[in-house]
Amino acid sequence: MLNQNYMGTYMERQVNKYRYERKFLIEKNKLSSFIGAIISKGFFEIHNERRINNIYLDNILSDSVYENIEGLSNRNKYRIRWYGGEFDFAEKVLEIKIKNEFLNKKEKINISKAKLDDLTEINNHVVHLKNNLSTKNKSFYLKIFNLHPSLLNSYSRRYFYCSFLNIRLTLDYNLKFYSPVTKAQYHEKKIIIEVKYDKDIEFVNDFPDLQLSRYSKYVKGYLSTYFSSNVY
Repeated sequence: MLNQNYMGTYMERQVNKYRYERKFLIEKNKLSSFIGAIISKGFFEIHNERRINNIYLDNILSDSVYENIEGLSNRNKYRIRWYGGEFDFAEKVLEIKIKNEFLNKKEKINISKAKLDDLTEINNHVVHLKNNLSTKNKSFYLKIFNLHPSLLNSYSRRYFYCSFLNIRLTLDYNLKFYSPVTKAQYHEKKIIIEVKYDKDIEFVNDFPDLQLSRYSKYVKGYLSTYFSSNVY
């Protein structure tokens, strides 16, 4: 049985806290053996699989994209996230992911429950959410008031945790990307593994199939829907 209460407690502890995040890529045909390997090392599933949706926000110069490509040590990424289907009536959350050297932390605030009616309505949907946020929390609103939707992505996620190592691991797959600017779509074939742990913990990758990567869902989706997917 999945430990849902533990998942909620763990997530609460991670907000506004710097931690390491390491990303790895794996082919779909190696997924079953990888899951078997992590379970044998003490990882267990802590939440039901769920669908995650994000609308990334950027300025007209796409600074968030190019700061990532250039490898800037200190940068922010802005997105509106919700769980379930893309067009579900769901709680929309503004998340600001803050990178400082190799460490990351996240600030977030619930905006309101709302429904995206259609992919063509992304811009109007974000305007509506911004208006709600402006009356709810002015300081968060001012951080995004001049940013615009640049990408929608969605993917399925499974959550694992190793309690004696205090390491969280997530598997992301069936990634879809849509650009509200070019209207192009892209589907990622590989599985993205994220390993997350506190800055005082050392993670040793002894899984032979894992390839360390600088993979960014936002950058991959942006370049694959604006330009050729071979760029990144």
